[in-house]
Amino acid sequence: MKSLHLSILLAATLSGAQLHAQHTAGAPPIAIPTGAWTYAGQGTVNTHWIETPHGGLIVIDTQRDLRHAAQAVQAVRALGKPVKAILITHAHPDHYVGIGLFKQAFPDAPVYASKATVDAIRSDRYGYNAGTQKDAPDITPTTFVLPDTVFADNATLQLDGVTIVTRELGAGEAHDTTAYYLPASGDLYVGDAILNHLHGPLAEGATGAWLHVLEVLDTMYPNVRVVHPGHGVSGPKELMFDDERLYLRTCRKIAAEEIARAGLTDAAKAATVRRINQRFPYVNPTGIADIVQSSVDGLFQELSEPPLRPVR
Repeated sequence: MKSLHLSILLAATLSGAQLHAQHTAGAPPIAIPTGAWTYAGQGTVNTHWIETPHGGLIVIDTQRDLRHAAQAVQAVRALGKPVKAILITHAHPDHYVGIGLFKQAFPDAPVYASKATVDAIRSDRYGYNAGTQKDAPDITPTTFVLPDTVFADNATLQLDGVTIVTRELGAGEAHDTTAYYLPASGDLYVGDAILNHLHGPLAEGATGAWLHVLEVLDTMYPNVRVVHPGHGVSGPKELMFDDERLYLRTCRKIAAEEIARAGLTDAAKAATVRRINQRFPYVNPTGIADIVQSSVDGLFQELSEPPLRPVR
């Protein structure tokens, strides 16, 4: 079947030896094939899937708009397997706008999300629904379909023969994010907590919290083999974590240096934008027109505020 400009990224299945290391002693290794659909250019976002041992699929995230969601549905249908569940990582519209189209295509598949994610989409607490409808009315639903199955924080899901451990990450790239970990194979789906050589949206002013999220994930899941980001190509844990830490720490350092040199001024912001773009010639994976400028605004706000705890 012709891809219709679809780009399908298939992650390599882990070897039996790697999988065996993930299990308790005596447990048989389980090979879990994974894949993803995305597209080229600015705004690219991933729809991931997991192939289950019972012949089904688990889909993770549903695209940013109706056009790309329809293409992602075609890619999933082309696999010829029933969708058993859909998981949503967080309440940014590029991950949930396509829920309605996926439910139309796969009506028997429950859509799972945390309570925080469902509440944020339902209430439009952060204005994302209204903003998306205003910016792209032709490819945005008039009514957003909510996830229909809410799990408890840090629950373990059993889906068509696959064990998935959920972890609530709190504030970082988003106000709340759920990571999904497969202990049998060492696959970790992190939403946008990790991006692979792409500009991260720092506008929410939570880079310190974001770095803490990375430490929590690194500590909680030492046996991760493959990290699957919300944007960018999947890759090995150490490289993916190190790259995200480097990006966040370097952006913070550049902003702090320019604030020390010129204060909280437009000139300092302009210098910070220039230096970040020079240091990281990355693609913008979001729908934000100028992601680095937006991120610098968030960095300056974050660094201008007093710390949550006194410095001792």
